[in-house]
Amino acid sequence: MMGLREAPGVYLGFISLHVLAGHLGSSLVYRLRFGRSPLAYRRAAADSAHTRVTRRISGVSLLWAGSVLAAAFWPAWSAMSWGRPLLPIPPLAGWVPGVVGLMGMLWAQYGMGPAFRIGVDAGEARPELHEGGLHRYSRNPIYAFSYLYLVGASLWAPSAVTLGACAALGGLFHQLVLQEERFLADRLGEPYARYCQRVPRYF
Repeated sequence: MMGLREAPGVYLGFISLHVLAGHLGSSLVYRLRFGRSPLAYRRAAADSAHTRVTRRISGVSLLWAGSVLAAAFWPAWSAMSWGRPLLPIPPLAGWVPGVVGLMGMLWAQYGMGPAFRIGVDAGEARPELHEGGLHRYSRNPIYAFSYLYLVGASLWAPSAVTLGACAALGGLFHQLVLQEERFLADRLGEPYARYCQRVPRYF
C-alpha cells in the first residue's frame, strides 16, 4: 500500500473529511433536518471558557496539519529530528482506526438528533439529555471517535511534532469534555448524575 508521500491526494483528501463532513456537513444536515444551526459557539450566550479551549484546539490542529503536509510534500522534513518518523508504521495501521473513527463520529453526531450541538450555549436553561444510540455506551462518543480518527491519521506521519500535537489535542478534547460535563450537571442535576453512573465517560 502506498504511503502519504506516494499518494498525498488520497491521504490528505481523507483527512479533510473530518472538517468537511464532521463540521460543515453535519451542520448542513442538522439545519436541513431541524431548521436551525447546531453551532452553539456562535451564539451570544456561548460559554467563553469552552470557546477559549476550542480556539486552542484550532491552533494545535494547524500545527498538526502543517506537520502532516510537510511530511507529504517536503522531503527535507523527514530528515529533521522533529520531522523524522519515530516508528516504521505501515499505512494500513492508520487507515483502520481512521475510517472507524470518522464513521463512528458521524454516526454519533447524526444519532443525537436535535440534541446535537457544536459548542456550549450557556443561555440554554435545560439542554436535552441524549441517552440513545452510541450514547448508551459512551457519554462522549463524538470526541472518542474523533480522537481515534486523529490517532489513525497521525500514524501516517509519526514524527515527534505530529504525535506531540496529537497528544496535546487529546488533552484539549478532555478539557472540553470536563467543561461540558459541568454544564450538563448544573443544568440537568440528578438525571445526568444517574446517567454518568451508568455510562462511562469514553468507552
